[in-house]
Amino acid sequence: MTEISRRNFVKTTAGLSLAGMAGMGGVMNAFSAPRKITKYGVNLYTVRHLVIENMPRTMEQIAEIGYHEVEGLIYVGPTVKQFRKALDDTGLKCVSRHMDPIQLETETLKQFIEDAHTIGQKYLILGWIPPEGRLHLDQYKSLIEKMNMASHMCKDAGIQFGYHHHEFEFIEMDGVVPFDLILSQTDPELMKIEMDFYWMAYAGQDPLKMYDRYPGRFPMCHIKDMDEKKWFADVGKGTIDFERNLSRVDHAGFEHFFVEHDEPTDPLETIRYGLNSVKNLTIG
Repeated sequence: MTEISRRNFVKTTAGLSLAGMAGMGGVMNAFSAPRKITKYGVNLYTVRHLVIENMPRTMEQIAEIGYHEVEGLIYVGPTVKQFRKALDDTGLKCVSRHMDPIQLETETLKQFIEDAHTIGQKYLILGWIPPEGRLHLDQYKSLIEKMNMASHMCKDAGIQFGYHHHEFEFIEMDGVVPFDLILSQTDPELMKIEMDFYWMAYAGQDPLKMYDRYPGRFPMCHIKDMDEKKWFADVGKGTIDFERNLSRVDHAGFEHFFVEHDEPTDPLETIRYGLNSVKNLTIG
């Protein structure tokens, strides 16, 4: 997601969030050929404004389009119990939920872990780092300490902790690439990485090389497309070769696949088109 839009969204929903705080999925058997994604997911950031307006109806629309899974944000509705009811009513499953660094503080993290059990989710993902939190390498090092603490707390509660990257983690600082620092200083079993194919492309990184360097560390991915001007595009209308990126699913560790578009003109049409595109993908 973009920094400006994310900042505005977090500010808009902060009060709502505080008020509301009171096996193999997605891929056919390894021996199936051709292999297809079978559990389709959508990241709710794509439809965030609709979630704010009417969360239950938005969940109904997502299910009607044909999705099986969603990935939540800090704000998932007036209360997490209402969100869980909407999931149960529509047959959707929330696999994961994003949060920001402020939610890594112990007491807030405890609440998010408790909410994860209410929602029925498996993953808690640190979704981004605001610009003021990544000005110096020492800030990354301090954040990594919090990540390690959070990953142990999550493990003790039966939740998998993870991190979703953008492009800025690949900008070298003091001779160090923050993305490599994050992965080298965290336990590969306790902290997983959610790969975003748009931000990989934006940063000029090759996902296949990442699978070789960090095999099995990527249980989830954002299937997000890029147009010729490097802006967001509906999945299937852009330039990213998703079949290549998904040609080594087992090596990467992918189990969940979320369609996403950070700034869609028509969110429901965007996720509908994205689902049709994902259904046509052959993965390996």
